Amino acid sequence: MTALCTTLPDNLRLLLVDDHRIFLDGLSLALSPLSANLQIHTAHSAAEAEQCLRQHSYDLILLDLRLPDVPGLELLQRWLARGESTPVAILSASDSALDAQASLAAGALGFIPKSSDGHALRQSVTRVLLGETLPAPSSASPLTPRQLEILQLLAEGLPNKAISRQLGLAEDTVKTHLKALFETFAVHTRTACVSAARQRCPSARLAVIR
Repeated sequence: MTALCTTLPDNLRLLLVDDHRIFLDGLSLALSPLSANLQIHTAHSAAEAEQCLRQHSYDLILLDLRLPDVPGLELLQRWLARGESTPVAILSASDSALDAQASLAAGALGFIPKSSDGHALRQSVTRVLLGETLPAPSSASPLTPRQLEILQLLAEGLPNKAISRQLGLAEDTVKTHLKALFETFAVHTRTACVSAARQRCPSARLAVIR
């Protein structure tokens, strides 16, 4: 493993965008050892973040996935579309490989779970500040084997009753798994679920819906 270089400028300015004020306080404290003259600005919504960007330049933006007015990835794509060059890393309460992959695909340079301890957090932020792109968590699939089985049958067009019969599960259990899959992919229909899974979990090799 390559040793992490921790040589950062003495003067750094970060923008932290998250609607949880207590979390922002803790995050600011955890990041304080990064540099001698670290400036941390905070925003609690997309609108506040936009105002900060109009008034200041930043070395890095740490952006929450879920904001009260605009989803984090939508805000990131808006910035990229207008040529905003400040590097962005996503911070999220989720440690899902799906969310990490979606964040990197949207243009973020890294995905940092909020569950990271202070040392791991500073390491991740340092790497992004030094120009690295943090890879998504390595996982053949973020789904459980049972969820993959149900997804495959869903892709084949089977109804719940047929899926339950084929897998030897109660139909209510199948519905519970489907609900979890819908929440994982943020969709509301079976077709959309399969489509999202095909895009975000290519290793699943789902069949084409009949």
